Amino acid sequence: MDDPTIATYDRIAVEFARRNFDLTNGRYLDAFARAVTGNAPAERFRILDAGCGPGRDSKWFRERGFQVIGVDLSAGMLAEARRRVPEVEFRQADLRHLDFPDGHFDGVWCCASLLHLPRHDVPAVLASFRRLLDHGYLFIAVKAGQGEEIEERTYGPGSPRHFTYFTRHELELYVERAGFEVRELWEGEPTPTARHGWLNLLAQTALRQPLLGAVAVVFDDKGRVLLSERADGRGWNLPAGFVDALEGPDETVVRETREETGLDVEVERLVGIYTRPYRYKGTDWRLITHAFLCRATGGALAPTKEALQHGWFSPDGLPSPMSSRHHVAILNDAVQGRCGQLTLPVMRRIERGR
Repeated sequence: MDDPTIATYDRIAVEFARRNFDLTNGRYLDAFARAVTGNAPAERFRILDAGCGPGRDSKWFRERGFQVIGVDLSAGMLAEARRRVPEVEFRQADLRHLDFPDGHFDGVWCCASLLHLPRHDVPAVLASFRRLLDHGYLFIAVKAGQGEEIEERTYGPGSPRHFTYFTRHELELYVERAGFEVRELWEGEPTPTARHGWLNLLAQTALRQPLLGAVAVVFDDKGRVLLSERADGRGWNLPAGFVDALEGPDETVVRETREETGLDVEVERLVGIYTRPYRYKGTDWRLITHAFLCRATGGALAPTKEALQHGWFSPDGLPSPMSSRHHVAILNDAVQGRCGQLTLPVMRRIERGR
């Protein structure tokens, strides 16, 4: 192997297993297993033992009924694992190139293996773990510290192993950026025989929800619609914004219209619910928009930090450019609904290019 760490593990596999196979890791295995299963039977859940070594933890999972697959890049370690735990499936695989289907596992157990990768590979590997989990849990055990080094003390000269060390906050940040929420982190202390304490982290896949928006369609007594010219130069649109965590969409349109235009409005009825792809902060999302017919009740139009100017326009004579075809579609539905040509509310799914 080109990787000196893997070559070392191939050579020391028998000795490594002799030293470590009977060591208990029960506290963290129990915490991980409880998180994965809840009150359901373990046999319903798939576990990936990522960097399984001689199969010690895979054996623990198998004995408790889990469906478990162990992967490791070291052929020597896999030979020990297959000999010691023949009832478990073990595969030779690089953590940087896992080819399991998306969402295939309910838990990824990565104990003392991520620390052998160069730091620059860590984000991609954690993102791969997130891909392999639908709604599930991740356990990581690494050594605390800073920097990277090649270590030969444990198994003697000629047995180099690469170690990457992590601070607590650094590990949490890596995990959160990969799409997980940290549930627990146990931080061990160095000992006279171990210069680096262990960081043991339990995380859950973060729930990625669609973006929720709200749009106000405000007509005056002449049938003209209120539009604002955006301060970011993207054209004209209906008053709109994202729903805050503690408000409903009907509250959002009142707040956003006041903030963007200076007008106070009240909601009359729902025009419809619209879903479409949306690019937000460099990531693809699904935007769900609630559009409401609203009536002005007070206030006065005024330029704001979000809008350069406002105006009342005939639906047949909209200003150019409009910032969003999405808003034009909502306006058309509102106009037809007011005329009785369309039954409101509507539900529309809008795809790219439409």
